[in-house]
Amino acid sequence: MLRTLFTPLSARFSLPSPLSPRNSQDSVPEVPDELDPEDFARDVLVELMRTATERLKAAESLTERIEVLSEIHKIMLQDACTKDVFREMDGFLVLMSVLSTIHPQFSKETREDTASSELLEATRLVFVILSEALHKHNENAVYFRTAVGLESFAQATLALVSDARTIKQTVSFLTCLALHNFAWSRFFLHITGADYAAADSKFLEFSAQLGMIHVPEALRVLYDAVTRGTQDNALLRYMGIKLLERLTLHKHRNQCVLSSLGLERTLFERLCAPTVLPKAERQVIQKFLRRLLDQSIRTEDARLMFQRAIRNDDALDPDVLEVLRAGMKVKWPEHFSLESPAAVRVTKTGSRALPATGFTFMTWLWIEKIPRDKHHNLFSISTGDRVLFSLKLRPDGSLDCESTGNKEPAVLKARLAKGRWTHLTLTHYPHRNSKPTIRLFIDGTIADSVNWQYPKGDTNGTNRPYTIGDESSDACLNWCLASAYLFSLPLSDDLPRFIHHLGPRYVARFQAADLIRFLTYEAATALNIHLYGRAEQTRVSATDVKNLISSFKNGLGIGDSSILFAVAPATTRFEDTSTGEPNDAAMGGDVFVARCNGLDLAMWEIGGAAVSLRLIQLASNAHEVSRALGVLTDGLRYGWQNSEDMERLRGYDILAEILRKKCQLINMTGFETLFEFLGMNFKSPDHSTIVNTVAYRTIALDFQLWSRTRREIQLVHLEHFVTLLDTSRHKRFNSKQRIAKMGVVRKLLFVLQTDWYGQDMLPFLLDTLRVVAEANFSIDAAIRPIVSYLAANLHDTSATNGTSSPHSMMSRIDHQNVQYKAEQVFKMLVAILDNPIMFNKFTAALPLTRICLLLLGDRPTPFTATLVLRVISIALGMSTSFIRKFELVSGWNVLKLVLPYGWDAQVQDAAFDVLLGRSRDKMEIVPAVVCPYIVPAIFSSLKMALDSSRVAEDTQVRATSTAIVEHLLETLIETHSTSPTFREVFRSHAITQSFIDAYKMFATSVAHAIDIDQGTVRVLEKLSHLGLSIALDNSVAVTQKQEIMDVLQSAESVLNPQASQETSIDAGTVVGTKARRRRMASVRLSMQLGESAVKRSIIRIREWRTSVIATEKKRLRKTVLDLREHHRQVASLTEWATVLTTERGLWAKPDVTPRWRLDETEGPYRVRKKLEHDEDKPPSSKVDPNQQIGDVQELDVDTRSIMQIEVPPWSESYELSSTEVDDQLGEEIVDDKHRRVRHELEPGDVIEAVKTVARISGVDSSPGLLIFGKSHLYLLDGLVENDDGEVIDAHDAPRSLFFVPGSIIDLDSHQRAQRWPHDQIMSYSDRTFLFRDVALEIYFRDSRSLLVVFVDRKQRQATTKQLAHMIGKLVTDPSTPGAIKSPFVGRLSSKLSSTFSAKIMSGFTQDELSVAQRKWQSREISNFTYLSILNQVSGRTPSDATQYPVFPWVLSDYTSSKLDLSSPQTFRDLTLPMGALTPARQEAAQSRYESLMSVEEKPFHYGTHFSSSMIVCHFLIRIEPFTHMFKTLQGGDWDLPDRLFIDMKRAYTSASADIRGDVRELIPEFYSCPEFLENSANLDFGVQQNTGEKIHDVKLPPWAKNDPLLFIVMNRKALESDYVSEHLPQWIDLIWGYKQADPESYNVFHPLSYEGAIDLDSITDDLEREATVGIIHNFGQTPRKIFAAPHPPRNMHGNSSLPLGLIYGVAEDYHLLTQGSRPLKDLGPEQPVRDLVLDLIGQQVVPCPDGMRCVPSRPHETVMWDSSSSSMGALKVVVDRKVSQVVESAFCSCAIFADTDTLITGSTDNMVRLWHVVRVGQSRDQPMTLQLTHQMRGHTARVSCVAASRAWSIIVSGSKDGSAALWDLNNGVYTRSIWHGSGETNEVHLVAINESTGYIATCSRQRLWLHTINARPIASLDLTDLAPSSIYPPITSFAFLERDYSHTDLIATGGPDGTITFRTWNTDSTPEGEKARWEFATLKTLKVKTEGRYRTSTPCVTALRFVGESLYHGEDTGKLYGWELPD
Repeated sequence: MLRTLFTPLSARFSLPSPLSPRNSQDSVPEVPDELDPEDFARDVLVELMRTATERLKAAESLTERIEVLSEIHKIMLQDACTKDVFREMDGFLVLMSVLSTIHPQFSKETREDTASSELLEATRLVFVILSEALHKHNENAVYFRTAVGLESFAQATLALVSDARTIKQTVSFLTCLALHNFAWSRFFLHITGADYAAADSKFLEFSAQLGMIHVPEALRVLYDAVTRGTQDNALLRYMGIKLLERLTLHKHRNQCVLSSLGLERTLFERLCAPTVLPKAERQVIQKFLRRLLDQSIRTEDARLMFQRAIRNDDALDPDVLEVLRAGMKVKWPEHFSLESPAAVRVTKTGSRALPATGFTFMTWLWIEKIPRDKHHNLFSISTGDRVLFSLKLRPDGSLDCESTGNKEPAVLKARLAKGRWTHLTLTHYPHRNSKPTIRLFIDGTIADSVNWQYPKGDTNGTNRPYTIGDESSDACLNWCLASAYLFSLPLSDDLPRFIHHLGPRYVARFQAADLIRFLTYEAATALNIHLYGRAEQTRVSATDVKNLISSFKNGLGIGDSSILFAVAPATTRFEDTSTGEPNDAAMGGDVFVARCNGLDLAMWEIGGAAVSLRLIQLASNAHEVSRALGVLTDGLRYGWQNSEDMERLRGYDILAEILRKKCQLINMTGFETLFEFLGMNFKSPDHSTIVNTVAYRTIALDFQLWSRTRREIQLVHLEHFVTLLDTSRHKRFNSKQRIAKMGVVRKLLFVLQTDWYGQDMLPFLLDTLRVVAEANFSIDAAIRPIVSYLAANLHDTSATNGTSSPHSMMSRIDHQNVQYKAEQVFKMLVAILDNPIMFNKFTAALPLTRICLLLLGDRPTPFTATLVLRVISIALGMSTSFIRKFELVSGWNVLKLVLPYGWDAQVQDAAFDVLLGRSRDKMEIVPAVVCPYIVPAIFSSLKMALDSSRVAEDTQVRATSTAIVEHLLETLIETHSTSPTFREVFRSHAITQSFIDAYKMFATSVAHAIDIDQGTVRVLEKLSHLGLSIALDNSVAVTQKQEIMDVLQSAESVLNPQASQETSIDAGTVVGTKARRRRMASVRLSMQLGESAVKRSIIRIREWRTSVIATEKKRLRKTVLDLREHHRQVASLTEWATVLTTERGLWAKPDVTPRWRLDETEGPYRVRKKLEHDEDKPPSSKVDPNQQIGDVQELDVDTRSIMQIEVPPWSESYELSSTEVDDQLGEEIVDDKHRRVRHELEPGDVIEAVKTVARISGVDSSPGLLIFGKSHLYLLDGLVENDDGEVIDAHDAPRSLFFVPGSIIDLDSHQRAQRWPHDQIMSYSDRTFLFRDVALEIYFRDSRSLLVVFVDRKQRQATTKQLAHMIGKLVTDPSTPGAIKSPFVGRLSSKLSSTFSAKIMSGFTQDELSVAQRKWQSREISNFTYLSILNQVSGRTPSDATQYPVFPWVLSDYTSSKLDLSSPQTFRDLTLPMGALTPARQEAAQSRYESLMSVEEKPFHYGTHFSSSMIVCHFLIRIEPFTHMFKTLQGGDWDLPDRLFIDMKRAYTSASADIRGDVRELIPEFYSCPEFLENSANLDFGVQQNTGEKIHDVKLPPWAKNDPLLFIVMNRKALESDYVSEHLPQWIDLIWGYKQADPESYNVFHPLSYEGAIDLDSITDDLEREATVGIIHNFGQTPRKIFAAPHPPRNMHGNSSLPLGLIYGVAEDYHLLTQGSRPLKDLGPEQPVRDLVLDLIGQQVVPCPDGMRCVPSRPHETVMWDSSSSSMGALKVVVDRKVSQVVESAFCSCAIFADTDTLITGSTDNMVRLWHVVRVGQSRDQPMTLQLTHQMRGHTARVSCVAASRAWSIIVSGSKDGSAALWDLNNGVYTRSIWHGSGETNEVHLVAINESTGYIATCSRQRLWLHTINARPIASLDLTDLAPSSIYPPITSFAFLERDYSHTDLIATGGPDGTITFRTWNTDSTPEGEKARWEFATLKTLKVKTEGRYRTSTPCVTALRFVGESLYHGEDTGKLYGWELPD
């Protein structure tokens, strides 16, 4: 069977071929006799091998074959050189033939159940020979892989593995072959049944035999054999798969090799198949699949996996989820696997191998195991055969350096770990200023530094001087290499760390300025922690670090030229062994390139982070949630692309929103998965940090989310704060650099005010609050928030509470436990203040004295009072001046007034703490008074308690008071007796007096009481005891002693009325005789002064508290509203999910037919014909240009030694004497009135002005806001500003705000948010709306326009002023028409006008109108264009259906089958209005006019109009948004079916002849947009009454051949015909000119339809106003009159299809084109021209080679990329030959500029990217940079070409997947696709867009297609027979002829054979009566000259471009030629 494969290969080898190295040295033996015996023996063996192989070809029977096979085997074993002969003699193919024919013979010869031993022997020998021939023989291995190939091998063994009798044995042999080990030859035999245990034990037995895979193909065949559907032995299948799985575990190389076989898809499909697999098999498949996914996966397989993850019912498939979860843990970057001997040798380009400036060698390596006894070369530099420098690995993991500069090797201490990726950097400094040294960095950290001489003896030598690896024969190291670099300079010590953090996946060239974006979150954090640590050390390093950070942020400064080599699998081109082309490097020995495309990268290509978000969204149980979270977090962890994507989507907000709905499903695994991603380390908590601040802030600090989870999750969530801020070794970094910036304290305080958490969680919340507050105890972060919260909530203000705070479901404010919670927070604060450091921070921030009073309040609870006293007591312990300061704010006096109200035992304790200081704790010490100032407060409290114990109504209160008093008295008595210093206090007259007053009052009250209870008695006794003790003390004044004694006696009489006088105490002895007079007067005076100060102080504090409460209330309200707005906003983010289900999304819904609407974006001349998806929110592909993931932050280093602490602004005003209360807590809480719109602003933009307007679209007006930002202009629908200036939803707004009378207010459909940068605003013009002069139309450069109506003219004027200012600031673009007046542009003729149409058309003035008129007269612009201009000038706009542009009916023939445009009868009479085309109609019009005259009314001819909103909607009823408008105008339903627009002919008859008909003219769509004639949405319009026919598409005249496109084309042809050109002026006179209201011409319409007839503003009555508006809608509006004199005629001399003065045109005279004799430009022979760019300023066409495009009209600005397959597609921006910017990892494969500011690139990662060009005139380094704005996904293979049209705002990208995709250029949204098919030959390699018609041409090798702008197919051309070249496709370039209007459409195509073919397309060949068939027709083929070239081959035409009436072509020779017509 395989005989056919035999090639006469032997002929190929008849050339003398070196059979072995030895032979090749002396290839010509001189004398045959003197042969060396060895050589002779070898020759004999060679001959024997030849004959044996020949014999094998001829052998028939098995026996014969066995004999020959064993002979071949023996010969092969004797000398390896015979292996070459074997190959040359077609040995491998013979073996395949033997294999494939053994089995059929055996089947014929035998019917036995077992295979014969002969058969097996023959099979064995074939495998043995194969194995031997391939072993350690590179050429044979390559030959087997390429020439024999997997397919032939599989085919050859097919029969053997398909037969149950031979399969086991064959599979065993396959294993032997794969592993080159025949111990396996019986492995699969003797297994029966389903004994999995026996199979497993067999594996144990054989585990020693596992080895490296040598022939992977054998394993692929084995896998296919055991898993084949017909193979029913489950155990065999299990063992086969398990064998492969065990092999992957055995060696990393095996894993790489098996992963390259592409088994993932079949394994996955096996796993997910509906059949149930045995458990053991299932497990082994899962394990094996996981091992393979660890390594790599193809994107298309990943796509399948993700697709299968979601079932049809939107449920997740748990098995698939499991696979994805495992596969996301990606460990392997792309790498080389080296099994020594193996090396990569790098080609040299410069002169010497060793740079004189020193060098740096840098590599990422992974070592499987370190060889025990041998040094192993890692890197060496050599010249010739001399090694100049080498780096070797020692057995202990250190490194050796050897070089020619040193005798002894240097040992560098390093522990290279095995089994993990290590980054190694070696810098070698030569001998410049200091000693030459070597520095070694491991993972970025310096490991060793040695003084060492620089190598000597470098000569210009070898081609490949650099070797990575070891090729010596005894080398045995097995290792992997991800990348290696050699720089010609020693890198500074800081760079290795940064580069290490970029990780092994980074393989670019360090040229980008924004390298930071390639850091993962973890890497960026590690770097930040390191820098922070360094910055905190010394002042010097802080500035160093600052400089370092700025250098990281601006690129590393490694010049591209200093990179001597960069080796990595993705970027290195290896030598081509077949052609011998050297390229960058060569692989020697056993090097395997492991292509590792991780699942995370595949996810990025498929759909980015949104994919995994969707999985979480659909998860329905805890297990699924945790798995899906794993997929998300692992997908983000290692890759910067997904992380960038996640931030762009606001993915973390979305994730939090999703989790909020699933909070009960978050289990411990889910929690840990999420928090490990945020930076927690649950295995070793001391390494925890916050790596991703964005995600942390959004998720970890969403307490609302965590408060709803299960209790154990709530606890671990709160615990994690303690871990971060207390346990972690990075706690300083965590608190200062991370948490400090997040306002956590405020958040927690807010949480305490809600009822999110249950009461039982309060202690944990408080612990968390304490930890967070202590971690960063500064005024803003903790002190002010806590104090403000306490001031506002400690005191019960329930009377005023609860009114202003909005109650809502969303955040329920907890009003019940306000005070309790505040007290707990206060308790926590006091605990913090116990720490002296915290206390000092607090007092430095706020005046403690006043804060004490503020928190104490007027009527404190005992709890609060205790805590305030605790604070005072702490303060006394810490600060000596506190007493004095407290006195200055009347603190002690306030205490005296206030404390009594909250006194209880605890307060008493605290008060005595203040009094006696901390000495109370130590029992043995005599208590000493520290602060006597508290005593008045104590006695004051005593007095009040005594009062209360007597006076209170409630017995309970009396009892409590009595108990309090007793306790106080006992303490006082004890203190008085033990503390001498306390006794001294009573020297103060006031203090003693206050006691006496209390005592006297109580005694009197008791004396008057009727009965006295026991308590009172006890109190009185204790009072008397205390009184006596005081009286007996000498420090009390005599008079007071006397007073005490008096009271004592009266008390005594109460206590013991019966007792004799003896018991009483003699007052005299106590008082003494000398009464001391006090300075009573002075005391009294000071008391009064004190009292007024106290009052003042109390009032001040009270006011302060009131303001704090107000502020906090505002804050609470603001927080609640902000939170609500945030939730609303996040909930409205849905586009991330819709993009996944669109037509080309990952989970596209196949059965959904898209709905379309007319896009408001305008083409040239305001034509609207592009359709867009009719969805409320199109998915966005926008990118935030400012985002960075792994950012390196500017550090706020807080070391006192380095940085000064900023003096807080309020600290100065606080001197001791200052008693002014400066409100240091009061912050201004501004309620954000623009809260609703903030998130719509571009980052960094600021609102400057807001206007409420109404946006007009057709007949709808939708209220909205026009916002002027600093950088952008916004229009947000559905929002209005109310009278307070707050932005509110239009739904909630009062009617009075909707000020557009008469328009239909639309609040629901298409609420858009549109935005434009200021430089996009082109111009504006004032407009009227319903005859009110209050509207404004703004035109933008992106072809969009905006019609808005203001409340009044004043508002509009203010806006136009602002716009004028904005536009004035911006410089004009050189490509605007004003700048162009030159013959080159004359050549562009009318092409120009189409490109700059919108610009020309926007704000027209009178002289510009006359320019347009002149252009029309000289035929430079078409009739259609001229009419468009007139419409625009007269105020008609497609945005307003009441003033829609008017176009004439031009044809009157709607019945012929062929249209004759040369006959005047075909046309309508353009001199009369539609209402007067027949005598009957003229008569009717005239009689109406006269009868109105007779009754003295204003006369008119027609009651209807030629244009009104009703007419527009009537014509456009089949296309949204007009469908919906029509219904709105009709009151919600269709009109009667017969009155709809059904039939062209009928419509014309009705408008032209029917007496009861209408007088309508047409709209521009009749000349531009075929879609409106088709009912593509399948709307049900009902049936016609007379025929019963269903109304569907519009019926077209016969000449349109049932094709709307043909109808439009012919109608436009008629409009541009000579007849119409001649008669158009008369029609213009009727509509816009002097006959506008001319009775003679029957042209007078209803008076209300003329401008100025109605002033709506003057009508006050609402009903009348509505009625008038109805009239305007009905009667229409006549355009503004713009010509007062008759319109001049058109000049019709010469060829009427060309402008005046042009004799020849390409479309008309293509046969006259001649090629220029000399090339206009020449790029050089190696640079084929790929694109031709127009430079209007330099008036030239610029040719661009592969990988380069220049900016249109700015040829000095170019973008370059490496278009070779081995590049990462980095973009280089070059200005004036200087690199301005490098964008790495842009994956660019093709690029085009849409205009000077917009670049579009297609990418190898299947995306289309949109870039904004930023020009900074001042910047010398970066005059022009690119900013990525959109990333568009849709293609499933690399994008191969892109085209863009600014005029139509469209991008078309062609891809290898066989499709061209259409995208919207303005918002980067996918619209639809054009399919060529699938497979290689259908790759779309060319796309072009016709600027004037919007037609799209796409081309693959198979077909050329032409479509309309809406991807409606027009014509196609089969190219399969046209392929003149195998290298090039049949069409290599094409271009459209661009004109404003061309009677003949034309496309030119270039071919590889040097031809340029002109083609047009038409329907001429359509058979009669059939639907139109468009076909291409060839007009002419031009042949490119091959002028005097030496080369015989013809040039290939690689680029084409029409410029005006000239053609330019570029060739693969690099030359550019022009083709011209004769003058």
